[in-house]
Amino acid sequence: MIQVVFWILYYILFGFIWVKGVDYKSSFYLEFILLPIRIFAVYFTILYLIPQFLLPKKFLKFVVSYMVLLCFAGIAQRFFIYFFFDDQEVFNIAQILNVKLIVRSIVLINSTVFFVSSVYILNLYFIEKEKSEPQVTNTIELKSNRRIYRVQPKDITHIEGLGNYVNYITIDGKKITVYQSLKKSMEQLPNHFMRIHKSFIINRHHMKSYSTETVEMISGEFIPIGNSFDQNKLQTE
Repeated sequence: MIQVVFWILYYILFGFIWVKGVDYKSSFYLEFILLPIRIFAVYFTILYLIPQFLLPKKFLKFVVSYMVLLCFAGIAQRFFIYFFFDDQEVFNIAQILNVKLIVRSIVLINSTVFFVSSVYILNLYFIEKEKSEPQVTNTIELKSNRRIYRVQPKDITHIEGLGNYVNYITIDGKKITVYQSLKKSMEQLPNHFMRIHKSFIINRHHMKSYSTETVEMISGEFIPIGNSFDQNKLQTE
């Protein structure tokens, strides 16, 4: 919803910015035919280029891909202006590929992409910052066999899911069986707990080694890794 409101306000704002005299109709018509190109450039950048190249620090690939995108968008914008705004009926490649006008289009598109991408990256920064902040490791209460066990998350090595039950394994080798789902267990734990398999959650602080198939815990147990789990998350931050 916020994004829809943003693009509506963007359209109205630039419709007024580019108006010449009192010709509001032409100005808003121009923005109407150019807006899809800018929207495409923005979302292609934030949904593909940034996740695929910028965040993994593939800076050269990002710059090259971004420049190609801007050139493509700039030429497409010139094409739309030439046929739909200037209302030209004769195909004149020299006018369409006018370098000065294409550069102007690229600058305008880049300003929009840069603004939205900056907001997007800033939002990612705050999300990652929040994730990295130390969390309070309050004692959690586990109900098992009509008793309430008070356990510190740091004392849990891993958790095994067994359908409607889960086993909490502690550093002293104790097993506490609780009637709840593995998903519910995950919600009670700090960020260093990871669900590496549909049936297992591990405490990364108690991890000794790992391979493509298993994680070895300090206790000596080997926990399987699911095919869909991103093993990069096991690396020390």
